[in-house]
Amino acid sequence: MMGNTLSSSIAVVGAGIVGLSVAVQLQRRGYHVTVIDRDAPMAGCSSGNAGYLSEANIFAPAAPDMLRQLPRLLLADDGPLVIKPSYMPKMLAWGRHALGAVPAGRRQAITQTLAAMTVQAYSALAKMAGHTGAAHLLSRDGGLVAFKNAGALERKCEQLAVWQRHGIAVHRLSGAELRALEPALAPTMVGGLHFQNSGRCSDPRQLGLLYAQHLQAHGAAIVRDRVQQLQPQPGGAVRLRCDSGERSFAQVVVCAGFWSGALLQPFFRAIPLVSERGYHLMLPRPGVRLTRPVVFGEPHFAATPMDQGLRLAGTAEFASADAGPNLERAHMLLRLAQDYLLELDGTDAVPWMGVRPSLPDGLPAIGQVPAHPAIHYAFGHAHNGLTLSAVTAECLAAQLSATPAPMDLAALDLGRFGGRRTPSLPAASSSISSY
Repeated sequence: MMGNTLSSSIAVVGAGIVGLSVAVQLQRRGYHVTVIDRDAPMAGCSSGNAGYLSEANIFAPAAPDMLRQLPRLLLADDGPLVIKPSYMPKMLAWGRHALGAVPAGRRQAITQTLAAMTVQAYSALAKMAGHTGAAHLLSRDGGLVAFKNAGALERKCEQLAVWQRHGIAVHRLSGAELRALEPALAPTMVGGLHFQNSGRCSDPRQLGLLYAQHLQAHGAAIVRDRVQQLQPQPGGAVRLRCDSGERSFAQVVVCAGFWSGALLQPFFRAIPLVSERGYHLMLPRPGVRLTRPVVFGEPHFAATPMDQGLRLAGTAEFASADAGPNLERAHMLLRLAQDYLLELDGTDAVPWMGVRPSLPDGLPAIGQVPAHPAIHYAFGHAHNGLTLSAVTAECLAAQLSATPAPMDLAALDLGRFGGRRTPSLPAASSSISSY
């Protein structure tokens, strides 16, 4: 049998930005950490992140304004949202729970929770980046949302008071003020919003790789293996059934993104997690210069200056995780962005697609399996994975050590979806999708 059964041994399943952040934080707390992933660190969705450390994303995805626009968005060939017909059956439970987040009281609770995480997110990320030698990849020059349609701007400004009430510094800009901050924007911009404390990561993949290097330099193991099943053991330890054999640890944290749902399915009756695929287009010689992330208000995607050029990133495509990518979804971003950045050059553009783990209320899942408290989880961050990665790690570390968390974790528990937890140990012969 491989592995370590010391009381401080812990496995983190998943080597994306959330898993690596959790591993760094746990290592700082004195745990003997092993990170396990079927792929190399940062090989998945985290590497293609937009790099925008946004303070704007504090609302449930099924907000009333989004529901009003849904028919138009779904019918637009170049729209920000696509649901593949073959994936519709998988979306039914997700959609039911998303609609459950529409009533005003539930929306307010979700916003309060996301805002509580978001206002702490950058400082937590900066602390972790400084600890791992990655501080040079972060900056905090704010972020803009630019509009060319006055009606769309007015509708977005209806949320100003909500952001401000939750401690997020944002104010409205005229078209001239917008272009004074980013002269590359087209003169047709009617105005926008300035999120003063939003930040940027100039290379999300390199950020995670520096975390991985730091982990290994300080004694952590990073293992390429596929976890097939979590098997709680009498006495509280957890055995991982992997492609290479079995590994035992005192505790385990599941941070496997979309694939977390399959690993945790034996312990929960309801995990309405779906594959929300995102695309980006990397422009190595964009021909324009931006100094901060800019979101294009009407088509709902961002342009972020990166160390390798300009990244156009956004859109949501609900489709099977293993279906082939529709790279036209990436290339259309160039055409749409050229309405906002007139001199934008797409020469040698490189498309990319990754699978976001999306939960229907917009909140991540952070908690532990009640019947098996040695199994913890942190996943389902959708568009906020990079932004919330370090504050998620602080929450998880606090949970493990029974110390005060940065915020109330009750709202993030998977039990919020109403599924009864399975109290018994999963059968060794059960068939579980692997990660």
